[in-house]
Amino acid sequence: MQRSMTCVLTAIAMLLLIAQGAPAQSSNSSKQVVFSGGGVFSYTSANPPDKHFGFWIWCEAESTNPYHGECSGAIYFYSLITATKHVAGGVTELSEGIYQMTVASTVDDSVSCTLTNAAPPKSGPANTVTVSCTIPAGSGSSTNAVVNVTGK
Repeated sequence: MQRSMTCVLTAIAMLLLIAQGAPAQSSNSSKQVVFSGGGVFSYTSANPPDKHFGFWIWCEAESTNPYHGECSGAIYFYSLITATKHVAGGVTELSEGIYQMTVASTVDDSVSCTLTNAAPPKSGPANTVTVSCTIPAGSGSSTNAVVNVTGK
């Protein structure tokens, strides 16, 4: 019991030391952008029975590290593509609070899409993200997306 209490107190002390150093590191922080949501997708050349799609994509926007501008995440299209696809790409800030992610599948050529939030981010699942794809061809939107921007 004594030993486990010592471990807990040591862990708390370490967390406090790390937290005290955090403000000094904030000048090197990065802006991160996350889009997460789902909606209905309108296909140009297919008519699958379930047209729902979803996405979760994280991007490193403004940053001094080597991942500046890079995105990674996942997209799925029910009924048309049978598996969730890992995607990667880039992000651009079109105007204040408006971000555009351009991503494609990393293993095959099954996904190539652009995602854009419609307005500066609101807290919670209260954002609209439009999705336009060349593969699979079509477009859709998520009106209950989470758009999270942190950092700089």
